[in-house]
Amino acid sequence: MNLDRLFDLWEGKGYRLYMVGGCVRDRLLGRPVLDYDLCTDSSPEETMELLRTAGCRPHPIGIAYGTVSTGIDTPVGHSVVQITTFRNEERYFPGSRHPEVRFGKDLEADLARRDFTINAMAMDRRGRLIDPLGGREDLERRLVRTPGPPGETFAEDPLRMLRAFRFACILGFGIEESTFRAISDRHELILDISRERWKMEMDRLLSARDGGRVAYVLDLMKRSGMLSDMIPELEGMFDSDGLSRSPAHRYDVWRHTLETVSGVARPSAVLRWAALLHDLGKPGCMITGEDGIPHFYGHERLGAELSDRVARRFRFSRKERRSLKFLVGNHMRPVLYSTEWSDRAVDRLAADAGDNLELLLELAKSDISAHDTSYAEKGLERLEELARRLERSDAGKRLLPRKLGKILAEKGLEGRRLAGVLAEFRELVSGGVLPAMAPPRIYLDYLEDHPEMGKGRMTLDEPSDP
Repeated sequence: MNLDRLFDLWEGKGYRLYMVGGCVRDRLLGRPVLDYDLCTDSSPEETMELLRTAGCRPHPIGIAYGTVSTGIDTPVGHSVVQITTFRNEERYFPGSRHPEVRFGKDLEADLARRDFTINAMAMDRRGRLIDPLGGREDLERRLVRTPGPPGETFAEDPLRMLRAFRFACILGFGIEESTFRAISDRHELILDISRERWKMEMDRLLSARDGGRVAYVLDLMKRSGMLSDMIPELEGMFDSDGLSRSPAHRYDVWRHTLETVSGVARPSAVLRWAALLHDLGKPGCMITGEDGIPHFYGHERLGAELSDRVARRFRFSRKERRSLKFLVGNHMRPVLYSTEWSDRAVDRLAADAGDNLELLLELAKSDISAHDTSYAEKGLERLEELARRLERSDAGKRLLPRKLGKILAEKGLEGRRLAGVLAEFRELVSGGVLPAMAPPRIYLDYLEDHPEMGKGRMTLDEPSDP
C-alpha cells in the first residue's frame, strides 16, 4: 500500500482525502517528509473499514480523537500514516487532561481549528495547496502564529503553547507577538496537560540540531512563565540573576546554564536535559566566603536529587532517569580532573560511567567552555588529557559482562563498594589476572576468595564549586 493507492481507495468510495499539517509544511520548506498526516471526511469507523477492505491493518489507537493509523510505503521507506476525520472542535475542560473532539465534514473548518497557520495547510494528491489562513506566507516570514485568536487556540488545547516553542526551536522561527503574549498570559494552563505529553514535546525541543537555538527558546520559555510551571526547581536559578560571581565564572547561574546547553553539539535529549539541570543544586548550596565570593560545595549531589524529581514528574523511563541522575551528580568529576589522578582513578570514572561516559565527557566540555575564558582554556586542556588517558587504557572498553553489576547488587553490594569492586575487576582484567567478558561465575568466585575487594578504594577529593 502506498499513498497513491490510499487516494484511489478514498476517492473511489466518494470520500475526500488530503495531506495536511507537517508533511505539507516540510514539503514547502524543502525538508524531507518522514511522516504523513492525512485528513478526510470519512468517519473513523469508515476509515477502519476502508483500510480493512484494502488488506491493510488499521490501528485505532487514537480513534477517540478521530485518528486511525496504518503502514504505507513512501519514498523514504515504510512509514506510519495517520488518517484523521475532519474536526470542528477540540477542547480541554477544567480538571481533564483529555480533549473532547467533535467531528465535521468541512476541510476549511478543520484547518481553522489547528494549532498554527504553518500546520493549517492541506494539499491534494496533485499538489494543489489549500491555504485559507496564510500559512505559506508565515513560512516565508519564518513565524509561528495561531490561525485565530491565540487565547482561544490555547484554551482549546494548552499543549499548543509548548508546541509553539518546539516549532520555534526546530524550524528556527520566531513566535508572533500576540501569540507569545497569549502564552505569557495563560501559561498556567499547561498544568492541565498530561506529563507524558510534556515529555514528548520537551524531548523534541531539546533534540533540535542547533544547541544555540535550544538555549534561546528555553530562555523564551522562562520569560513566558511556562518553564517555571513545568520545572519549578529552576526558579532558584532564575532568582540568582545578578549575584556576584567567582573568578572562574563570567555569567550568572541561569546564563551559564544556557551557555552550557548551547555548547552541547550532540542532539541528545538526555544530554540536553542534563545540561539544563546540571547546576540545579547551586542555589540551595550557595555560601559566601569571607572574600564575598559565592561557593557551591556539593551542588552536584543536591542537583542529582532535584533532577531525579524532575525526571519522575516528566515520566522518564527508568534508564533515562538513571542516566540523567548520573550525569548531573557526576558532572564535576571530569571538570576537576588533574594530572595527579592515578590510572585506577581514571578506570574508576569509566567504570562508574559505563555507557554514559561519552555523554559525561561532552557535558563536561560544554560546562567548562561556559566559564571564564582563562579557566575554560585550562579546563579544556585537562579534559583533553583525560580523554587521551581513557582512550589509551581499557577504561572505555567493555571488559565485564553487562549483567555482572546487577548480580552483585542482588547479592547486597551497593554504592561505593559496588563501584569499587567493578573498578577492581576491570583492573584485574586489564592486568591479565582475570579473563575479559567471562561468565559472571568466574568473577563471583574470585570475589568470594578476596572479600576485601572494593573496601580500600582510593577516594578522590570532593568536587568543588566551579
